[in-house]
Amino acid sequence: MRLHSFSLCLAYFVASIFIYFPHATIAVRGGGHGPVPVSDGPIVKKDKRWPLVSSGFGEISAVKIRDGNGSYYLQFITLNPRALFLPVYLHSDMLFYVNSGNGSLSWMNVEKDKLQQMVLHRGDVFRLSSETVFYIQNNVVQSYGYQPKKLEIYAIFPGSEVDLQTEEQLAGVYTAVNDLVLGFDDIVLQSTFRAPEELIEELRAGRERQPLIVDGQPQACTSTWDIGSWGIRATLGTMSNDIFNVENSMKAYNIFKEDHDVETYFGWSVTVTSKESDALKHTKFGVFMVNLTKGSMMGPHWNPNTAEVAIVLQGEGMIQVVCPGIASETECKNSRLKVEEGDVFVVPRYHPMAQISFNNNTFVFMGFKLAEKDERPQFLRGKYSLLQKLDRNVLQKSFNVKKTTIEWILSNKKEKIISECISCAEEEAAREEGGGDGALPPEEGGGGGVMPPEEGGGSGGGMPPKESGRGWLEEEGGGGGWLNGWW
Repeated sequence: MRLHSFSLCLAYFVASIFIYFPHATIAVRGGGHGPVPVSDGPIVKKDKRWPLVSSGFGEISAVKIRDGNGSYYLQFITLNPRALFLPVYLHSDMLFYVNSGNGSLSWMNVEKDKLQQMVLHRGDVFRLSSETVFYIQNNVVQSYGYQPKKLEIYAIFPGSEVDLQTEEQLAGVYTAVNDLVLGFDDIVLQSTFRAPEELIEELRAGRERQPLIVDGQPQACTSTWDIGSWGIRATLGTMSNDIFNVENSMKAYNIFKEDHDVETYFGWSVTVTSKESDALKHTKFGVFMVNLTKGSMMGPHWNPNTAEVAIVLQGEGMIQVVCPGIASETECKNSRLKVEEGDVFVVPRYHPMAQISFNNNTFVFMGFKLAEKDERPQFLRGKYSLLQKLDRNVLQKSFNVKKTTIEWILSNKKEKIISECISCAEEEAAREEGGGDGALPPEEGGGGGVMPPEEGGGSGGGMPPKESGRGWLEEEGGGGGWLNGWW
């Protein structure tokens, strides 16, 4: 009964969209460029994204990237001011982040037979489940003295609620509503919509394919079979004269309003899970963001339960990844990755990593991972480090060094998740480009960042760095007001 009710509601919804937006009947699928190729990773550069849709009102590109265990599928949706992303039917979950602009999301799924609407803002995190019909509108119109922003959405399409890897689906991650409707014979559609033959012919006359993104400004209804704007507005969920004057019936979770897990003078990081966001309930999904100020580093760490699929939002940085396993039994190699704005990179599960910013700019990236409510990454430094839990004599044997060396390494038990690392990225980049150690001489910016704060290596006006946060650190104090990063 629920499915039958949903189907009827969907049918009326589709008819309403087609008639109220005459151009929508010929604008439901993009001129794609074939199946999205799978990259072996660990990086896909911005200019290597696969184009799916392009029009004067926006574009969609995609990336499919492997991490050695499976592949991850992402889409990048850009809507110009006034643009409308036409209705599609999801075959997969869709977890997304709003990178810029604002607009409205309208959707309908099996659980709730009525249309739901929500305003989108920069920093919002939300999830749509499979078997959902949705469309998106960039509400901003150009006005005198105001430069409207594009609405940018970064989305990943997980294969299940507990796995970020995509499933290989013949139908893709979603289907344009146009194909769901006009794939049926006329007689079936006439019976479904209780419509005369002429109306079905009018819908089918616009079969010529056009991008999925069109001008969202409603046009005057030119159909002879006008069902009435009142009925359409009722179907779309608003009685306003402007159908895109959306009320906040529901809110997404905004990552910029979340308390940071870690915050220092050198940057911050935060992860949103089902604990914070209702949209992530009953899933293991997490969305994270890291902001490193100039010449800073997120210290060596790894995730025992998940890969990280990340997108660079600002600046550039170096990612050092250590290959786990015994060298003689694996082809995996340690790597240094230089990434910049728009690049996608993936770090597989169990692979230790460090992210480092250059001296001339902040380095900001966000991404998707699996995250339990109380899960924490494993860091090399600090009282939670596995090095602190092992017998020191055994560690001495493992590294084949003097006992005093191990004592020095383990002497500082304070958490140092984000710290200063002046010119570290520059040195890593030089090594990557030169194929050797690539260390820069001091007069060219080498060194720095290796002296502990009490010996003069700190920043922030000579004050020792503090760390604070909601989850991982017990040390009080820290930060606010000191970060010059991207907000």
